[in-house]
Amino acid sequence: MLAIKVLGALGGFLFSLLVARRFGDAALGRAELFVLAITVGATFFRIGREGAVVKLFGAWSSRQEADRIWDRFRRWSLPFIAMACLAATVGWFAPIGFRGVALDGWFGLGMGAWLLIGWAGEALRGTGRVGWYAVLQPGWWMLMAAILILLGAEGPRQVLAMTAVVLAVFGMLGTAFKFKRAAEGSTTSGDEPARKQDLSALNRLAGPIWLGSLLHLVISWADTALLATWMTEADVAHYRAAFRLAALLTFTQFAVNALGAPTFGALHAAGDTDGLRRTVHRIGWMNTAVALPGLLFLALFGGVMLGLWGPAFREASVVSSLTILAAGQCFNALCGPVMYLLNMTGEERAGLVILAISALGQLAAAFTLVPAWGLTGAAWSAAVGMFLWNGLGVLWIRRRHGFIMISLLNGWWRRS
Repeated sequence: MLAIKVLGALGGFLFSLLVARRFGDAALGRAELFVLAITVGATFFRIGREGAVVKLFGAWSSRQEADRIWDRFRRWSLPFIAMACLAATVGWFAPIGFRGVALDGWFGLGMGAWLLIGWAGEALRGTGRVGWYAVLQPGWWMLMAAILILLGAEGPRQVLAMTAVVLAVFGMLGTAFKFKRAAEGSTTSGDEPARKQDLSALNRLAGPIWLGSLLHLVISWADTALLATWMTEADVAHYRAAFRLAALLTFTQFAVNALGAPTFGALHAAGDTDGLRRTVHRIGWMNTAVALPGLLFLALFGGVMLGLWGPAFREASVVSSLTILAAGQCFNALCGPVMYLLNMTGEERAGLVILAISALGQLAAAFTLVPAWGLTGAAWSAAVGMFLWNGLGVLWIRRRHGFIMISLLNGWWRRS
């Protein structure tokens, strides 16, 4: 799982470097905004069902109800497939433009594809197939796009859209094949009333998760979006390069979160508080072992790393942004999978309140700091969001579950 994540991260870096070197800084900025638009659109139209299916499929998988999983995945996928086709069609025939991002057919293809990729990936994660889930992540998408650019393809947007479609087809067909094969000989799908009951449960869980996903998008992308509003596409490219480097501090967290989320739900359902605490401790140890040395490395050699994109990426404002972002990401890693734990243990409403407070705090910081300080202002606003969401989450989990998630404050060196 971790090896797959590392390769995916390298794919994202390779794509970013190739676009900046071959097409220029502004082209990389437009590509990053294209990814932003696709991410926002796909998250909005999945309406939180991708998060709800993790919890439902996790419970059914633990009870070995493979036929039920296959039946529901097949039925619940149909609206997403129709919506993906509609997005591509509307994009081709009714294109519009916004701040350097053409919401056209390429955008429609990319957004529709990522709608399906996210759905298939979360369904896989819910059943414990985290290796396949890791393949359906942005790093692999960008790795394929980078390979096409190396082969001479022109236009980052077009390449991103085409590779997204390939990944979506692979993801949906591969997921369907795995679920169908696992369901052979099983007879737990139930009748029509059971299907309606499961759909009702899906929708009930999806609402809060959807709102949380939208709020998380604000925290993840508000800095970039507002930077694009007040500054140039080249500035967006410089900032996103710093953001990519800082995000390296949490790459192990992605892997352990993918493994941990279904486990959190199962342990909580079983009432195993001690098992939940031990799982969080193990995750904290792994995150700490990467995040603290990584922060030191970026503090010492971050400017050199940024220089790989080009000389403009080594300007003082970009290096300062990297330092600020790295500190925020380190705190994020040390706090562990706060939101995953809240969502998987029935604390979705508390998670929503925490995300709402964090998003409002980050937006207020961004509107204040970005016009005045540019890249460093955007970095500070992102750090505000990360500190609020993780800090408030840690306090709430301490209150509800009785342990502190920050590994260095919770005896991460102890097995218990």
